Amino acid sequence: MPDGNAPDQRDGIVSIDLGVSRRNLMKQMSAVGLAGGLSALAGCGGLRSDSQTPTSEETESGDGDGSGGQSDGGGSSSLPAALRVPLIPPPTADSMDLSNPTQEEREMVFVTHVVDEFMTGIIVGMNDALHNMGWTGEFIGPSSHSPAQQIETLNTTVSRLRNGRDALATSILNKDQYTGPIQNAIDNDIPVASFNTSVYAGEFNEMMDTFGTVIPYIGQKFVPAGVAVGLTGYERAKEKVDGEIVALPTTSAPDHPALSARGEGIRMALEAQDDVRVLDTLNVSGDLSQAINRVDTKYSSSPDINLILGTALQGAIAGGRLVENNSLQGEMTVGGFDLPEPTLEGIAKGTIDFTAGQDPFSQGNMPVNMMWNYMERGIPMKDFNTGISVIDQSNLEFARRRSGSWGALQSWQDSNY
Repeated sequence: MPDGNAPDQRDGIVSIDLGVSRRNLMKQMSAVGLAGGLSALAGCGGLRSDSQTPTSEETESGDGDGSGGQSDGGGSSSLPAALRVPLIPPPTADSMDLSNPTQEEREMVFVTHVVDEFMTGIIVGMNDALHNMGWTGEFIGPSSHSPAQQIETLNTTVSRLRNGRDALATSILNKDQYTGPIQNAIDNDIPVASFNTSVYAGEFNEMMDTFGTVIPYIGQKFVPAGVAVGLTGYERAKEKVDGEIVALPTTSAPDHPALSARGEGIRMALEAQDDVRVLDTLNVSGDLSQAINRVDTKYSSSPDINLILGTALQGAIAGGRLVENNSLQGEMTVGGFDLPEPTLEGIAKGTIDFTAGQDPFSQGNMPVNMMWNYMERGIPMKDFNTGISVIDQSNLEFARRRSGSWGALQSWQDSNY
């Protein structure tokens, strides 16, 4: 493990050492340019999945949407699905004595697809939970999106964790690459939880058939979140437009499973309205300057657009820039996801109407709490939906103060844990 004074960046991998006795987290984050600022980038950063983009049939049925809702599978789609939680003994079951419980210090490692600014919120949430549980841990991932590096890190992490004593949390971008490392962990009595993104979320039967257990998912239900953003955008647009609403959905990564599911939800919400015409989704790319240019170009060819919604931060920022440059505040509605400073500044100026957060803190905090309950008390881990919070001018001040303080919280943790 790293020495705690600086992040370990072997071959582009960022490793942030977290524990209860010594944690120079602020120094580590500063060294990779992540300390301070707003923990606000897209929940999956520049994540691109090789496969597993949900189909419309899957998202409509509630399966395969990355939402975390577990379906019984095989039953009538008209019947409500239960959250099925198999009672599978933890690897600590034989030594568990609830009449005289002991609390062993364990290690729980988080392996992510990328360590970017958004992950700061996840890290401080994990850090609090590890301290409270008396465990140590580490948050590891590539400094830029790379599934291959994440898989390599997963394999090396599983090989060094103590069988039956330590635990693992990971984001899961696709099934082809991630199933092997996860199965290896489970075969070695290392329990696994998923956070932020999991293409297995909701696939109860498949997880049971593949792993013999359920990998709990802690994160946002992406299709319902997209529906919420779509409905919010529609309601705000109706306040400005008397006639037809012409909506432009945007994405920064067409093959991103989470963004695709959000986009499907946005489209579902808008297409359910009689007075909305929904244009084809515009790929604005992950580069902000390109996104601004592409939105400008699209508006030039389709000047009847009066609603722009993004599945990540780029669409909302680009839409806000369009509104600002063309004085469209009273005509155009702009919304999307995530809380970067340009988006919050746009809300303050009135060029962006709203954005939606996904609670990164709980994505780091809840997996540790669930894992402790499982390994120390035998309580099965369960999916946890982090939901969405709509941020607009009514709650902007607190959103800025809280999300902008993750860096300060890291500094406090470094001094006190």
